[in-house]
Amino acid sequence: SSPQRLVMEETNYTAHAWSRPAHHPWSLGPRVLRVLGPRPHLHVTNLTKLQTDKALEGTVNRIVLRLKAGDDEDCKDIRVRLKSESSTKTTQSNDAVNDATLEEAKLEDGLHQMPIFVKKSANPKVKIVTENGVALPEGWEPREDVGTKESHSVTTALSSHLGAGKTLNVPLDVFRPLEDSSQSPVRNDSYCSTSYEVIIMYRQVRAAKGSENSGISGDEVMVTHSGSVDWISPVAIEFSQTNGTNKPFPCGIQHPSNMVTPSSPQKSSSLGGSKLIALDGEQIKMRCSLEAKGLGSNIAASISRVTNEIESNEHKKVLYSSDSSLFMNQSKQGTKLSLSYMVCAKGFIESSGGENIRLGVIRVDWKPVSLSLPSDATMDAMATPDEFGSTHGPLNLLNLTPITFYGPECQVLNAPFRAKLLKCPSMPKVGTPFCISYQISNQTAKSQSLIVNMNDGKDGDHNLLCTGKLKEELQMAPFEERIFSFTFMSMVSGKILRPPLTVSSGRHKSWVINEAPLSSRYVFVMP
Repeated sequence: SSPQRLVMEETNYTAHAWSRPAHHPWSLGPRVLRVLGPRPHLHVTNLTKLQTDKALEGTVNRIVLRLKAGDDEDCKDIRVRLKSESSTKTTQSNDAVNDATLEEAKLEDGLHQMPIFVKKSANPKVKIVTENGVALPEGWEPREDVGTKESHSVTTALSSHLGAGKTLNVPLDVFRPLEDSSQSPVRNDSYCSTSYEVIIMYRQVRAAKGSENSGISGDEVMVTHSGSVDWISPVAIEFSQTNGTNKPFPCGIQHPSNMVTPSSPQKSSSLGGSKLIALDGEQIKMRCSLEAKGLGSNIAASISRVTNEIESNEHKKVLYSSDSSLFMNQSKQGTKLSLSYMVCAKGFIESSGGENIRLGVIRVDWKPVSLSLPSDATMDAMATPDEFGSTHGPLNLLNLTPITFYGPECQVLNAPFRAKLLKCPSMPKVGTPFCISYQISNQTAKSQSLIVNMNDGKDGDHNLLCTGKLKEELQMAPFEERIFSFTFMSMVSGKILRPPLTVSSGRHKSWVINEAPLSSRYVFVMP
């Protein structure tokens, strides 16, 4: 018969050139048999991916791959090489393509933060700093079999023989240093991600029951496995000011937020906007809340010690220590450790613009919390056994770099006055007069004028009677101190809102005392 004209790819299909006779059934099999090349039957499973796809900055993270040989093959001379690439990703959807391109370029410029695949060094005391400036943990060195998108031929031997149906665990260790929060603020909308490709090569020998195939060279085959990890910080922190940002005693500082006549929004934002401000020598109460990040169903790290590095008093420097009598269950996700400390806003002010300081430098000593391999994988052989045994994820190394968090910036301003509350009874009684006193000091060598207003008819409880000079304008000599006293008497018991006192400077047009925005002006009057 005439040959059939078929449209086909020569490398993928074969066809016969004559029609099948009617007496030849399909059950007798094909007329032409396609012979395929050797195909690998090795199966690769990422055991770490089953628990988490996150990696922890500041320590070595172990990814464990389980290699299982096929039931009809012996794997000989198993070797591996890697390819990896890192970039930053953003969780925002606006201009996603352009943002991703920009962030990847930033990561390439900051090579000191690039993740590196590492391995245990023969010298456990060696300390290596790579050419990109990455200081590796003690006893670790970079792998030589890692490349980028370009092909490379360097491989690492894993095992000389893996029998049919047998399994082998292969550890891959990767490290990324901690983010430096002093150079740039920590961004919550972006993170670093590392994608990798594991290329496993071996000689495939068909397993024959009862026969010896040790002399057979086998066929070269290759298996490729791809994966990725997202990097997270071990601990997150939140700073807050305990005594609030509304100051009842601003002492006449020259700042847009303290002017008697508020500035326009444009001027306010150009001079600092919502930046924290403090008086020179003011004691600022701060609170920091630490929370360990989650890694799978566990926490990523445990906090062993917290110190405030700018505190000069050694007794007040340590904020928390795990070996103290303070009990805290850190093994549960969502647990927060809240610590309070005091910062003295003391600066060397040479201009009216003030000086910026950090409200605390918090150093956190921590330990990673490793993950355990599944129970069915603990009996598998490890390609490179070490002291970490059947653990993976973040490895609990010794002498890890502490995490340093920098508190919010605060602008320290010089104040022409000093003001404070001298006397205020905690629980006065009904029908009994009680006195509230304030002290104001002129800190300049100039005569100052003050405008004093008590309540000004705007706020306060009508059941609270008040006597004294409720409204006056007075002059203060250079470096003079003056006490202002007011007598009150409540006609009812309970929670009573006392009237606010406002004192403004005639020269600076700013508030010396401003209790109007303060919400804690309540007194509890006893029956």
